[in-house]
Amino acid sequence: MIYFTIYLKNLNNGTGYIDIPLENDQLVKDYLQFLDLGIRAYKPYPVAEAGKSRGGPGSIVINLADIAAIVSVAPH
Repeated sequence: MIYFTIYLKNLNNGTGYIDIPLENDQLVKDYLQFLDLGIRAYKPYPVAEAGKSRGGPGSIVINLADIAAIVSVAPH
C-alpha cells in the first residue's frame, strides 16, 4: 500500500488535491509514460483497503491529463 497525494487541475474541493491509498505504484508509472510519450491509460487503479471498512475493494479512475503533481509516501 502506498499513500498518494494527487494534485488535480480544476478540482473544486477547496484544496485542489485528493489523498488516497493505492495498492501499487502503477498510477505513477502510467503518469510518467503519459509525460514522456503522451500515452494515456484508461483503466482503474485499485484502492487499498482502509482498516476495517465494510465495503468491498474499490478503484479510482483519473484522467492523466488533469494531474498537476503526484506525491507518494510509503507507510511506516
